[in-house]
Amino acid sequence: MSTDEIEHIRSERPSASTAALAARSGLGDWIDTLATKQGFGWRKTRDWRLYFFTDGLVVTAPDGYTADYHWGTVRVLQYRTSVNHSARDACSTLIDPAGNALNIGFGRPPLFKAEKAALGITSWVNGAGFLYPHMWGDHIQDRVTRAQLSATVERVQRGEKVNFGPYTVDRQGVSDRKYAVAWPELTELGLHSGTLILNGSQRRSTAPEMAKAYVIPNLDLFMRLCLHLSPHLGN
Repeated sequence: MSTDEIEHIRSERPSASTAALAARSGLGDWIDTLATKQGFGWRKTRDWRLYFFTDGLVVTAPDGYTADYHWGTVRVLQYRTSVNHSARDACSTLIDPAGNALNIGFGRPPLFKAEKAALGITSWVNGAGFLYPHMWGDHIQDRVTRAQLSATVERVQRGEKVNFGPYTVDRQGVSDRKYAVAWPELTELGLHSGTLILNGSQRRSTAPEMAKAYVIPNLDLFMRLCLHLSPHLGN
């Protein structure tokens, strides 16, 4: 059985100032604390902390940097790569409502300046390589979906357009800058080698073009929204 090398940190409660910030932001109760490796080689980042609360998270650094995110408003980019079936990069970029982005984990999504602008990113901070990025990355995606799915469905049903990076979702279906597919015509949705593909097996499909997963904010929310609105997906 593998051991948790930061087990002694997992029970580390937030400082008074961090707890006060979480309370002001409505993040709920504290549930877990994560850190980087603690050896000498990690001395520059080993005092960074990732605090999870029931309704969001707070990231702190020893130089005083602090960022808080609520599951109901945060946008998250997920970037993962592998080499010979072994994980290499695994990181999440957290974007607050003002467009301030914080990248945490291992690696960095290869976003061009134009892609950052299209996502509304106004600033960028490279944070620490917190351990267990797949575990907490999946947790973040799941909590964001739980917090935002119902409201997003209601927005679409009211006639609003909701943007997910290269894709736009509305009552009619999913579109990008060139193509669109109506909900009854969307029959396939999947991730392959880090790329999202819609109606991939259909030669004459007018579905939007494929896109890298790391340019789609709240990827899990987008996919579950499509599953909810298309009458054929998952059948």
